[in-house]
Amino acid sequence: MWMRRIALVAPLLVALTTAPAAAQVVSLDEGSFTLYRDGERIGREDFSIRSAPGTDGRVLVAQATQAIGIRRTAPGVNADTSGFPVRYQCEVRDGALVIESYSGQASRDRYSSRLLHADGESAREFRLPPGTVAADDDVVHQLWFIARRGPGATVPVLVPRRNVVESVRVELVGAERLSIDLRQFETTRLVLRGPGGSVRELWIGPDGRILKATIPALHLVALRD
Repeated sequence: MWMRRIALVAPLLVALTTAPAAAQVVSLDEGSFTLYRDGERIGREDFSIRSAPGTDGRVLVAQATQAIGIRRTAPGVNADTSGFPVRYQCEVRDGALVIESYSGQASRDRYSSRLLHADGESAREFRLPPGTVAADDDVVHQLWFIARRGPGATVPVLVPRRNVVESVRVELVGAERLSIDLRQFETTRLVLRGPGGSVRELWIGPDGRILKATIPALHLVALRD
């Protein structure tokens, strides 16, 4: 049951192995989340996750714009088909002012990053374990890369803007009916358990889409539009 629900990417990637499909860009998921903090609506996140042709085969490209008040966060990741991040970039604006600019790139298993912000510039280089995916603390759609590994998986997660790799365990809670705007959805509920007792909860639809996410540490709830 679970594999049928969450493994939405595998059949698509198999279909892409034919020559005519090699040049196609395929949408794996796109849409938006309404964001709530402590029950109050604070903004939204518009995103897309696509499979596209690359120089060394297919790549996954995930992009988003998250708007909370006048703050705009625009993350983007290029990854291989397993989700391993090849390139990551993120720009944060406060109105018209760029207050943070981040870029990172992997070469083999080494990852180099550069962060520009009001306090100056910092750079780091470190190793990424095999199977790493990228997900920033407050970006909702990137949790898709973790969830697609399925229950029981332990996933190394690069948190780019903190320049750390954390081990996240995917745990299955079970089937749950979810209500959004008076509509009922059959979902699978997951818990992503990280270091220090941190958790994130996901409600996944039958097609593998995230319909709801909660990040308790940030008092953040995201509901699919």
